Amino acid sequence: MSYLIDWPQVTVNCKSANLKCMREPMYGSDLSNVVFHVHSPIEAEVLRPLVDCQQEELFAAQADIAPIGLNLYFPANPGSGYAELIKRELGLYAARLQQRTLTKTWFRGSPLTALKAGELTELAFHTNLLFSHDTSDDRECGFECAIGDVTPQSLALMKGLRFDHILLCLETMIPPNKQGVAERLPLIDEYQLQNQRYRLDVKHTDPDTLDCWLEVLLEHHPEMLEIQGLEKMDDPLPLASLVRQFKSHQYQLVGDRFFVPDRHALLQLRQRQNLRYMPWGLCQRQLSDWPGVGVGALGKLGSGYYQNTESIDRYRDALYHDQLPVCCSGTYPKEGKIIPFHDLVDQLLCQHRIVVSEGSKDSQQSQGANGRISRLRAAGWMEPSEDGLLITERGLNHLPELCQVLQQG
Repeated sequence: MSYLIDWPQVTVNCKSANLKCMREPMYGSDLSNVVFHVHSPIEAEVLRPLVDCQQEELFAAQADIAPIGLNLYFPANPGSGYAELIKRELGLYAARLQQRTLTKTWFRGSPLTALKAGELTELAFHTNLLFSHDTSDDRECGFECAIGDVTPQSLALMKGLRFDHILLCLETMIPPNKQGVAERLPLIDEYQLQNQRYRLDVKHTDPDTLDCWLEVLLEHHPEMLEIQGLEKMDDPLPLASLVRQFKSHQYQLVGDRFFVPDRHALLQLRQRQNLRYMPWGLCQRQLSDWPGVGVGALGKLGSGYYQNTESIDRYRDALYHDQLPVCCSGTYPKEGKIIPFHDLVDQLLCQHRIVVSEGSKDSQQSQGANGRISRLRAAGWMEPSEDGLLITERGLNHLPELCQVLQQG
């Protein structure tokens, strides 16, 4: 039995907040009337159930004391004045959310290519002035960069601005010894950033080259390795096989692509059933709001997501009119079920299991889900446990399809 799905790529128009945008090719979902620009089948499934909503609906049920995260997005060449545009958009969010504690801040994309060091410094200080900051161990201040960005000057800048997490984005088609990786990673170690993470784009990589990369990277004991594009490899490597390989190095899979050492805080959150899945990673459930700022930024507010326009001209025009530059916004529907199916997908990605409580076994929701669960078990993707269902190794290899079957009407 097979439920293999042909993931389409489509170009679509989307309209929200009086802004129009033309999207680049993306993973599409014909079951949603909201179209987001996402980068993997799993992201498409997480956003699949969203239905169109007005921007104000995303702000309607904000908790006053819950912490927030913040993603600032930087395209490689945004043109002059981008820092000022980011500051304008930050101001619009601060007016609504400044009473909330900012616990995670990430500069994502290509900040070192997009802005000069002085502009990044000013922007970091401006963000600090707008929001109150968490001082607990949950605090993250992260910076994305490419291997070519790793220099003494850039690392000193990150350190000086109190960025303690670095996410190094790596194209792995070429072996690491031909990219100078072995020389640059010790430089990062020398600056003693608290947390090193690596994101590997493996869609044009063969398994042997990937092995070379993992051998080099694991020597530096990163706090996380994110593997993107397994499904697009010419000779696809099954996720379950990669899980076994990482297990031999005392790393575990969290979510769909994040590998962390056995001691990692995310595993402790998973044990306490306190994980939430978001397209850019996993976090504690209390952090339900994570605005995205910048061209093409993806953000989460309340029970919904939004995405900014990818047109720098439309982005600038909206901000000069004191409007959020949102292109698409959608919220999860209130389905009237004990546990909505999109919550089951979140549970599956965070826990790799689905828990069925005693009180819901005879519910209308459970009866409606029986057919889907039977299909998953018949395919060998899930197996019974004491309190529900566990994903199998075969299920890991079909994780996007598994999520889709679970959410089918």
